[in-house]
Amino acid sequence: MNFSTPPSRRSKTLLTWKSIVLLLVTLFVVMGACVFFFLHSQEVIDRLVRDRLSNEAAIAAMQFTGEELVSIHTKADIGSPQFGALAWRLSDIRTRTPGIRFAYIMRRTSDPDMLEFVVDADALNSAQQLDDNGDGIVDSSEQPGYPGESYSIVKVPALQGAAFEGPTTDDEITSDRWGYSFSGYAPIRNQSGAAVAILGLDMMADDYAAILQSNFSLKALLLVLFGGLLITFSIVSSVWRHRVEEMNHLDAERRWLLQLILHQVGTPLTVFKWGVESLQELLPHLPEPAQAEVRENILIMDDGISRLNHVSEVLLAADRIQEGSMQVEEERVSLRSVVDETVAGITPRLAKRSQQVQVDMPEDAWLHLDRRLLGGVLRELLDNAMVYSPKNGVIAIRVQRHGKHVEVRVTDQGAGIPSHDLSRMFERFSRGSNAGKFDPNGTGVGLYIAKGIIERFGGKIAVDSVEGKGATITFTLPVV
Repeated sequence: MNFSTPPSRRSKTLLTWKSIVLLLVTLFVVMGACVFFFLHSQEVIDRLVRDRLSNEAAIAAMQFTGEELVSIHTKADIGSPQFGALAWRLSDIRTRTPGIRFAYIMRRTSDPDMLEFVVDADALNSAQQLDDNGDGIVDSSEQPGYPGESYSIVKVPALQGAAFEGPTTDDEITSDRWGYSFSGYAPIRNQSGAAVAILGLDMMADDYAAILQSNFSLKALLLVLFGGLLITFSIVSSVWRHRVEEMNHLDAERRWLLQLILHQVGTPLTVFKWGVESLQELLPHLPEPAQAEVRENILIMDDGISRLNHVSEVLLAADRIQEGSMQVEEERVSLRSVVDETVAGITPRLAKRSQQVQVDMPEDAWLHLDRRLLGGVLRELLDNAMVYSPKNGVIAIRVQRHGKHVEVRVTDQGAGIPSHDLSRMFERFSRGSNAGKFDPNGTGVGLYIAKGIIERFGGKIAVDSVEGKGATITFTLPVV
């Protein structure tokens, strides 16, 4: 008797097992990709929320000066007009910033583990307004931070130094008497540029903390695995939709903030310019002792106006690149002439810092692009090299031809960029974690704009750096 499986039957059995194995392998591969995508999306969303908070805190901090805070020290100062104006401004910032529950200003004390409140957006609220739960009693969690009141920063690493150097956020969800929150901070500086206080914005994050701190359940994973491909695709679709909605929401907030900044800054800038022009016309008619003081104040105001103009221009440029509406006038351009003009334009600043630029360009290259925009990219790279390089430093521009492309390298021997920051240097509002020590007023969009311009003309741009030894920005462009 033959106990072997008939050929046709054996084929069907093998086919069935192959199908099952293929289905299981496919299911595990798809689910593995799904889990990875899920966790990666959480990481991306977390970073986007961090960027949003730090950017909003930075913009809010620009509306205050260190000199405004000097007279506020104790609870007795609450009745002063200065305190009222500061509290109203904080409250207005909180109202216009979606998702923010608390806004406040704190400064350092003699104790390195403690800060003290200067102003809280809720400090002038009545007891009825502070009573959130409506029980007729203002609990400790409902009370604002009053001037001079201490706040322990032992469990808040960001407040122990980073917040006084530049815009930042908490490393993780924090908990205090006001509940769970995720906070963004930015320094408030005086006229000399020193950080004398920090502005904080708290987003209440009980639900968000639960999402970020939850573990992906093995039981839930097995249920999804054996539930079939339909559940898998449903999860992928849901995560993708959530990610897109979150990114769209953050992008809408970014555009709203940009429009608000340009609107709020534009009119005062025009008024300031007229005022400076009037002072300049009046200067020759003033007594000699007063002329020196007025001339010094004109220089200070000119510097402030230039900084605000620069912030407005780079934010507008970044927005146009994001929207793809950048105006371009292409023509045949000599790279050597653009390099020479750009270097000549920064020569006075180089002289003040006793720095020099060395250009190594064996042969010229002709490009088809917007001369003005290419000059702007080179100027941005050279400006960064000057700011982050020491006095008497040497900045090198090296140009090499590689077939149908030309490579431009801008190298300095300055502060360099920490390795963990390199991957995000071309993102909007991203700066090296050590940048605030050298340029506290940077916007973090210069390299983002440069990347957008280079890629618009078919090129690529990259950064290479070792902290403490300098940085090299390299971009390539097609030649004609």
